Amino acid sequence: MKKKILAVLSAGMALALAIGASGCTVNQRQSGDDSIGELTEKEGKITIWWPGSTVEMQAINQAKEDYIAENPKVEIEIIGQSTADFYSAYMLACTGNSAPDIAYVDHVYVQTLAYYGYIANLSSAGFDDLEETFIPTLWEPNFYEDRLYALPMSANVLVTAYNKTLIAQAQGTTTDNIVLPTDYEEFLTLAQQIVALNDASTQSNPYYALTLPSGTGNTSMASMTYLAYVNRSGGTGILSEDLRESLLNTAPCMDAAVKLYELGQYAPATFAEARFESGRIGFIEMGSWKISDYAKYSETYDWEVGYTTAIPFTEGGNAGSTIGLYSLVVTNNSNSALAADFAKFVTTNDKYQLAFSTPQNLLPTTRTAIEDEFYSGDVWQVFVDQLNEVVVRPGSPAWTAIEEVLGTFVTNLVQRTYDNEDAVRQACIGIHNQVSSALEDIYAE
Repeated sequence: MKKKILAVLSAGMALALAIGASGCTVNQRQSGDDSIGELTEKEGKITIWWPGSTVEMQAINQAKEDYIAENPKVEIEIIGQSTADFYSAYMLACTGNSAPDIAYVDHVYVQTLAYYGYIANLSSAGFDDLEETFIPTLWEPNFYEDRLYALPMSANVLVTAYNKTLIAQAQGTTTDNIVLPTDYEEFLTLAQQIVALNDASTQSNPYYALTLPSGTGNTSMASMTYLAYVNRSGGTGILSEDLRESLLNTAPCMDAAVKLYELGQYAPATFAEARFESGRIGFIEMGSWKISDYAKYSETYDWEVGYTTAIPFTEGGNAGSTIGLYSLVVTNNSNSALAADFAKFVTTNDKYQLAFSTPQNLLPTTRTAIEDEFYSGDVWQVFVDQLNEVVVRPGSPAWTAIEEVLGTFVTNLVQRTYDNEDAVRQACIGIHNQVSSALEDIYAE
């Protein structure tokens, strides 16, 4: 396994390091100048890479129309781009000096882009003053070394969705009298009660207590699930605050791995959202984009869905869950002042935030937009409450490689490929050593 981890880390790091070493006019890292010039007059052309669905395009096109109406000397070109390879495409465009002026990127890459000097320092334009505009937990991930490098645009957070009907059956009660667990031991007891419902009649379609992201295609969610479990185990993360040291050999990281290993007994070997939707699984952690689907499927399969914030592992303890956040970055080029002004125009206006988020059942990032009537009601309140306790992925230049390693690790935990809990802890130490080596390579001067 050690060789496999090293190979994955090396492959991921090769791209990042090669890009960082490439010469291009966008990259200002050597000079350290990533500040935004003064915007003396709003005129010129800016290009924007934006996710290309109809709904997403409608929001940005409306913003474009309104901005040009106020600033007729500005020309704006919107280029649709798949979010599947947005980051790598943007990095490569920077090395070739063909990057757009504004890009919509996953927040986890903000620090890497800032580290290599590809994006502009928004603090230099006074954008730190926008702090009170945004939800705090969505504002903070956009900083690198105490400087702001992105503005939050669209968010999601995972909460715990659960099958009231199945839990009631396991507890021998009615759906309005079920008792949700308040800590890990209570959750484990309920998990055992749910799987105890299986008999000869369920052999071909058994009940499971929960489903966890594992298997092919679930790398990203699996790695984020691990981060959430570290938080609930009392940890601060898998990397130090300055992103330069691995914490994977600490007790919370090991405890999180052991819990995933133990819960693997009560979960399918691979992520099984369809089984949850058909009423065969008790718990799943999922985002707000599934609210409508779960309402439909629970009615189709005759079970009742409920939502709660993440269940902590100790009573009253950490209840962090995974956050998805896309932010706008401004390319570090001669056009950054005008581009930054438009990025601010889009992200701080509730009109565009709501036009982008509500049709997709996503969360806006401003404090005022989240108070819109659309987000009222008990279900949405769970998602809004969960925003106060989120786990942010570390924006390390090594994240792409680390994510692959963690995704594989979680799959092995859920599928219980280790002999025992001691072997799980040893695996954590092995991964820690390899991540530490990769981080040393990055930050070696």
